[in-house]
Amino acid sequence: MVFDQIDKYNKTNDLMGHLYGAIIASVRDYLKAKHEGKYGQYHLGFCAHYVGDLFQPLHNALYNSCNRKYHKTIDGIINDEVLDNIDRIKIYPIKINSEKDLANEIAKIANLSIKKGYQIQDEKRLLTKDEAYEQISHSASLFKAILEYVEKMD
Repeated sequence: MVFDQIDKYNKTNDLMGHLYGAIIASVRDYLKAKHEGKYGQYHLGFCAHYVGDLFQPLHNALYNSCNRKYHKTIDGIINDEVLDNIDRIKIYPIKINSEKDLANEIAKIANLSIKKGYQIQDEKRLLTKDEAYEQISHSASLFKAILEYVEKMD
């Protein structure tokens, strides 16, 4: 599924989304730009955005009435405090040596987010701050691994 979404990156007619593939596509675009001697950081900015979306439970769940009602609130649950609580973001080691490794890590985090998204929908509640920090830790760990991967590939 991750690899199937890569070609949908930057396509405006994709109604089903391509979050997972966009992460790999933005890494590819970064590496291609760097190889061509161009400014590639722009692509890493998009990658960071997509990796950040990956931890958001409702970005990985059906866009139903519950999702519509709580999506914005849940996305911002720790926005006002996260910079004062960086220590609550726990980085764990992820090793990426290939696009296949990256796709596997994306799928792992997506599955955790999907599970959390449907849990909070079933329980008709918002994400707790503790859950938000746990979720953001997954994306932060993945983005750190992506930065290490692209550094090796440069």
